[in-house]
Amino acid sequence: MHQILVIAWREMTRLQKRFGGGASPIAVILLLAALGLSVFAMRNTVSLGAGLYRAAVSGDVPPFQDSRFSMVTVDPAEGKALLEQHAVDVWIDGAQVQSRDDDRSLYAVKALKQDLEAQELERVGASYPAAAAFPLRVGINYLGPAPAAGQTVQGTVPLTKPEEVIIPSLTPPPAPFTQVLVGMLYIIPITFISIFFTSSFMDEKVNRRLSILLSAPITPFQIILGKMLPYATFALGTTALIAVLTHTNVLLALAIFAPTILFIFAIYLMVPLLYRTFKDTTFIAMLVTTLTTAYLVFPAMFTNTNDLAYISPLTLAVKMYRNEPFGWREYLFPSLPMAAIFGLAMYAGTRMLNEEYLMGYKPITRKITDAIYLMMAHIPSYLSVPLWSLLVIPGVYMAQVVFLAFATNLPLRIMLYAVLGAAALMEEVVKSIGIVVLAEHGVVKSARELLALAFLSALGFLIGEKLLLLVSLSVVQQAPVSGALFGAGVFLLIPLFAHFAFTTTVTFLRTKVKLPYTLALAVGTLAHFIYNWAVMRGGL
Repeated sequence: MHQILVIAWREMTRLQKRFGGGASPIAVILLLAALGLSVFAMRNTVSLGAGLYRAAVSGDVPPFQDSRFSMVTVDPAEGKALLEQHAVDVWIDGAQVQSRDDDRSLYAVKALKQDLEAQELERVGASYPAAAAFPLRVGINYLGPAPAAGQTVQGTVPLTKPEEVIIPSLTPPPAPFTQVLVGMLYIIPITFISIFFTSSFMDEKVNRRLSILLSAPITPFQIILGKMLPYATFALGTTALIAVLTHTNVLLALAIFAPTILFIFAIYLMVPLLYRTFKDTTFIAMLVTTLTTAYLVFPAMFTNTNDLAYISPLTLAVKMYRNEPFGWREYLFPSLPMAAIFGLAMYAGTRMLNEEYLMGYKPITRKITDAIYLMMAHIPSYLSVPLWSLLVIPGVYMAQVVFLAFATNLPLRIMLYAVLGAAALMEEVVKSIGIVVLAEHGVVKSARELLALAFLSALGFLIGEKLLLLVSLSVVQQAPVSGALFGAGVFLLIPLFAHFAFTTTVTFLRTKVKLPYTLALAVGTLAHFIYNWAVMRGGL
């Protein structure tokens, strides 16, 4: 522990020197926090789309409450001229609505109809007595605490607040836009801090100062953890600070975003280990930032609309700011895979952190296969192959659930083939790549060894798949293609033999028939795709 703290203190000193002549990272984070808090403070005062459409009004016209319209009162002749000149989008002359035959004007008419329909529902709702059948009213009563055992209650159970009446036709579903923006306040500082971590790691790698650390009597794990510790601590502190400033539960916010911090740092740890130059690292870091932000933000927009929104921890943040409860299953659904990916990345980093690997100039595909070999080489193949298939499950699982979320929110006929094909491709890559890499390095030679390792790889993958399925069973099974991706044959041996057959096909075509790996992978993926299709159609 002493060595880790020494490296962490050294990293803080280096970071202070790097920003000694300019803006410090704390100033950058505070500026971002100030901008974000301004958005948070204005969340209820700014109307989305205010003044979007322009309308000219002539004669006796009922008042409009829709802030999307900017109204101007004119005489009929002027109103017609303004409409023809495209100065306004619609012209309302008494009971008549005039429009042009273009998209903007037609959209304005549609918005106008929506506003009038809402006003009419409100008028009807106020005109009828509460007992009338239309519009439907729902009364909500909050009861007091239940009586203790053996205690009797005289009369009615007391209420904690007056009855609340809701009219569903006049109550639109709450949009999570504001809460997602607030959730982004947490993600932006974490991303910036992780970029500083990657930059520092890359600087020491390029200037070969990392080689000095590797020659010291400390382990690669201590080096990685020591360099990561100050940045991770700063990220946690920023999370707590934002929670305090936005008046929410600090411990709950830390519980929600701690796995996200680990996940983001795991990704940014891999970037400097795989690339040699700052140019490549910068490009990949920006790509990773974009993809990670999309992964975290997009699902949260479907909070309370689709349960697959729980793949993002921002969904939990949305519910936190809405004071809505969620259970352990919903918490573990995004958090467990993120924590597992961090553990795998830390192990991979300890194996990749050697001077020969770090300083080698090779294509990215070769760097990745060399990294896989380094992770597996020091463990017997009959243990490393199933462990590899088991440990990479969280990454595959997260990618598959993202595809599944797209499939449930977009036309299924368009996305179905892509989802099943992508799922089959990812699974065949992770199950076969370890065996192929060991075979290329001469660790695996005979056909009997290939068969045994293919079975162990299929077994490890199936065990990991079903373990995660226990966490997300109720959520995943709501989607039509979930049976093919996750749940088929939960208690049967059919999935095991199917995985074994596909993995054997890919590894034998690559190592014995000597086909290119991409071609062998295409054959195995096609067979797996047909199997997934048969499962989804109920053929198995």
